Amino acid sequence: MIAYREANAFDLPIFVSLDRELFPYSPWTAGQYKEEFSSPTRHFVVALDEQHSIIGYAGVFAPGVTEADILTVGVVPEHRGKGIATALMALITDWACAQGSTAMMLEVKANNVAAIGLYESLGYLKLNVRKDYFGAGLDAQVMRLELS
Repeated sequence: MIAYREANAFDLPIFVSLDRELFPYSPWTAGQYKEEFSSPTRHFVVALDEQHSIIGYAGVFAPGVTEADILTVGVVPEHRGKGIATALMALITDWACAQGSTAMMLEVKANNVAAIGLYESLGYLKLNVRKDYFGAGLDAQVMRLELS
């Protein structure tokens, strides 16, 4: 059974480790995560397996009555396809809505077909492509979801 909870400062080393594994082209540093965790306009959640190990995480920046920006979403490969990313997305979307956000924005690697499919299934629309967003030759697909 998968459990979900708000992330906390004790999770920072795990976030950094998972980021290196899941996003080797642009991992965040411990300092970046520490700064993000300390802001009241950011919210991070984690998914836990039966052994209480973090197997997924997501973060959002929601400054209020404007667009929220999804900062990160990741699920370890052996747990993909189980609805974990969908649940994490729901949690951060609910939080952003409670902050007054009117839309959700994200950037995803343009060649990440699985993630783009997930976001489209949640109602996100493709807006444009940002060249070299994740590094040389690593374009980003920009996507947006209007919140009601």
